Amino acid sequence: MEYAEEKRFIQSFIKKNRRERLLHELTSPKKRAAGIMRFCHTAEDLLDHSKIRMKGGNLERRPEFAEYIRTHDEVCGVFSDGLWLDGYLPLKQAVAEAAFCAGAVLILGDGFAVVFTEAVQGGRDRYLLCEKELEI
Repeated sequence: MEYAEEKRFIQSFIKKNRRERLLHELTSPKKRAAGIMRFCHTAEDLLDHSKIRMKGGNLERRPEFAEYIRTHDEVCGVFSDGLWLDGYLPLKQAVAEAAFCAGAVLILGDGFAVVFTEAVQGGRDRYLLCEKELEI
């Protein structure tokens, strides 16, 4: 099985000292769920902070995030620990579906990613990561 999307996500948005282990996990059928679950509680430890453009528990309510989604509504790779949300979806649909998924969800587009952490006691963090500065 080819894991090009996972490799691209890791190379673009993960801290260098965390890449090798996470790549091993996300490309191993037996360890994939564990790799995705790392984003449940330790997303801040994994994500390259220089690529975070927006973050917060209510990201979907922010007008600038809604505008970003509207202008970048392309088909994206979606990774989750549940098979029902693993594959390819348009960005707008992927974000809407991720909101209903209790576990971590990673959405990868062309030059950007959206990360949903695990829903804990009704709250969860969300991150918009971009390779370049925001262009809305």
